[in-house]
Amino acid sequence: MTRRRLRAALALLALGLLWAAPVPAADQAWLVGRWELLRDPDGGAQDWLEFNREGQVALARRNGPRYTGRYHASDDAVQIDYKIGSQSVITTFIPSADKRELYARSAVTGMNAVYEKRP
Repeated sequence: MTRRRLRAALALLALGLLWAAPVPAADQAWLVGRWELLRDPDGGAQDWLEFNREGQVALARRNGPRYTGRYHASDDAVQIDYKIGSQSVITTFIPSADKRELYARSAVTGMNAVYEKRP
């Protein structure tokens, strides 16, 4: 293969990769702010989540410890990653269609805890 054909093939490959690259998620401003646990069928402690624009999240329980970590949000899910001691905890939340609630499925019972956005 000549150098010219090789360059053309590489250019086409690069163009194809750019075309196939994932489109950035829609504006995530809806997520920023405080979300409080509305109900938990498993009876978990009352807690809240706070998301900021820089990709950081804080998780706190009333009269309990506060944990910080990072989050990644798309239109379909919000994944948070924080540490408790040396253990990494990853939790996935599914937003409601109107993005006013976040659902976290329990690994134990399969029921959803519901978080609601606070003003």
